[in-house]
Amino acid sequence: MWHRDRAISAWPSGWVALLLLCVGLAKPAAQSIDGDAVIAPLAKRSLLLDIHGRGERALAVGEHGHILRTTDSGRSWRQVPAPTRRMLMGVCLVDNRVAWAVGHQSVILKSGDGGETWAKANAENDPEADGLEAAYLDILFLDDKTGFIVGSYGKLLHTRDGGESWTVAKQEDDPHFSHITPAPDGGLWLCGEYGTVWRSPDRGANWQPRMTPYDGTFFGVIPLARGGAVVFGLRGNIFRSEDGTKWERIESRTKSLLHGGVTLADGRLLLAAGAGQLLISADKGRTFRLASIAADKTATVTSLWQAADGGVLLTSDKGVYRLELPDIAFNPAIE
Repeated sequence: MWHRDRAISAWPSGWVALLLLCVGLAKPAAQSIDGDAVIAPLAKRSLLLDIHGRGERALAVGEHGHILRTTDSGRSWRQVPAPTRRMLMGVCLVDNRVAWAVGHQSVILKSGDGGETWAKANAENDPEADGLEAAYLDILFLDDKTGFIVGSYGKLLHTRDGGESWTVAKQEDDPHFSHITPAPDGGLWLCGEYGTVWRSPDRGANWQPRMTPYDGTFFGVIPLARGGAVVFGLRGNIFRSEDGTKWERIESRTKSLLHGGVTLADGRLLLAAGAGQLLISADKGRTFRLASIAADKTATVTSLWQAADGGVLLTSDKGVYRLELPDIAFNPAIE
């Protein structure tokens, strides 16, 4: 099992590289000197790893410090300047003004104008004091004051003052935390390596481990009502719990990495897999149907978000797409 000898990877190419990127198994080339992101004509078609928005506005982030912004529900995108060339892994649009992004080598960016301009911020005095190259993999703000950053080697940071100061939670072990998300009941869910699934009932003040029958990596959680959740990750693994304690393995119809998920406005669950695949559930995660993205059946989707008009915005290894739900093509051969 990979443990202390792991490091967060630089970006090679292909699907396997996406796995290495997220789990962090390969040693990167040294990147001691940072600089401004290059405004690239094809940034919209570059590797993008996360998307988040509010209403018609959304931000997508990815390789080389690329940040893209839309104000029309993903019908058009524009790259904005960023003060980093690091790989950006997570983004959160807190409101119409404040946005945050995080990524490799402990980079943190903050915007005060809705993602139009960005500046670097800090959360730790020396994030690599233990000799491990840190990567922040996800960020979540519950409001303009309360936020969380999770990442490699057990990184779990919390702010209650809008990022002016951060508290670092020390872990007994050091799994990569890949995703943190809020639940409808006001709780929080966190997942990562070694089958890690944690739940907080009190906005991150305390965390309760949830034992699952899987010791691989989870990349995402979709919370359900009454403390339940659907968790998903490597090799198409999906587990579901009604109450967060007893877990059931769900047939996923794919062995691809499941990297992103979202609850749609109509209550359906949508998961992203490899090679243009999507998994859709109309019964709160009890069963899933396999579908594909009509626009590009080879793209590996990394994150999803639904705009106010119902369109689903996808980031992938081939850029950002807007998907109309009728454009999803189900595969009858394996139904």
